[in-house]
Amino acid sequence: MSEPLPEEIVQFFIDPYPAYAQLREKALAWDSESGFWLVNRYEDVDAILRDNRFAKNPPPGTEHRAPIDRIDRFSKGILNLDPPDHTRIRGLLVKAFNANRMEAMRPNVESLVSGILERRLPQQEMELKRDFAHPIPATVISDMLGIPEEDRETFALLSQDIIRFGNDLLAGDDAAAEGAVSKFDGYLAELIERKRSAPADDLTSALIHARDESGALSEEELIHNVRLLFIAGHETTVNLICNSVVALFNNSSQLEFLKARPDHIPAAVEEFLRFDSSVQRLPRVAQEDVDLHGETIRAGQMVVLMLGSANHDPARYEDADELNVERVFHRSKSFGGGAHFCLGAQLARIETEIAIRQLITKLPGLRVTNLDSLAYPPNPFFRGPEEVHLSWD
Repeated sequence: MSEPLPEEIVQFFIDPYPAYAQLREKALAWDSESGFWLVNRYEDVDAILRDNRFAKNPPPGTEHRAPIDRIDRFSKGILNLDPPDHTRIRGLLVKAFNANRMEAMRPNVESLVSGILERRLPQQEMELKRDFAHPIPATVISDMLGIPEEDRETFALLSQDIIRFGNDLLAGDDAAAEGAVSKFDGYLAELIERKRSAPADDLTSALIHARDESGALSEEELIHNVRLLFIAGHETTVNLICNSVVALFNNSSQLEFLKARPDHIPAAVEEFLRFDSSVQRLPRVAQEDVDLHGETIRAGQMVVLMLGSANHDPARYEDADELNVERVFHRSKSFGGGAHFCLGAQLARIETEIAIRQLITKLPGLRVTNLDSLAYPPNPFFRGPEEVHLSWD
């Protein structure tokens, strides 16, 4: 059994934003223990996301400057590739996630959310993450990928284990993570073979076609990217929905405003993304020596872009630590930026908008019963409460 975490670490994961405020006093900070640079202010995070001098992987000959021996379980996924491979594979995916297609999915998402709430309504309670937030994006991305209903729960549990036990720059349970990846990929290999024999109108079949007919994907790229799409397509949105609910119930005036003005919820989603982002950090690697704020970032050194800190930078946002769903729109860094801007950003917005609107308008007397005792996993990259208990009248 693992040792309990020190209380200051527990408190950091419950609320990291006071620590971020201290970090922002220095725009660029060297983490000597971990061996990477922390980039803390909005202006610098935004610039580096669009700067070709920073990429995902170290340039040849600089690997010795990597902070740790990284175990990269998505090495052939677009999230961890640089051009030209990133450009080639993203080009195969971008049509599936264009704005018009995402908007066309809105009626199905509305129906899905309504169905979940109708089934839960008589029970007058539920655990938000498991019973509501998780089924929405998991069902949507499963439909897009053509994952059979009987396999979806298995895929979802394994994806949670991959994130829980293994993540960049955090000591995890490598054996558990590898086991989850192995099982996940075993299921995927079986699914791919079935779809080769009987292709369908889904994204997995389209990627198989690109692999087999035009050679646009290797078999490893095919598996890594389907796995990545499934995990990225639901885990971060689950946390976005949960973080949004927690933010609203910690700010009752904002909740009452949206109950009275549900038409304002699409704009409010942008504020939820800024206020408590599901993704708190993104790594990049310098491709050449870069001078920044009087320091030299050496080629091959990693910078960790502190998205959560950038989203609370008072130089960019007035009253940055306050939730304000009427805030004048300034896009946050929660979906990244540049060539790696999140493919599923629009889908995540639609799913969260519909989920929040139906929750606060269809459940009378809705309340969070564990608001003062929320627990957060010790993961510096992904943020979301372990459980959120709801009840209603």
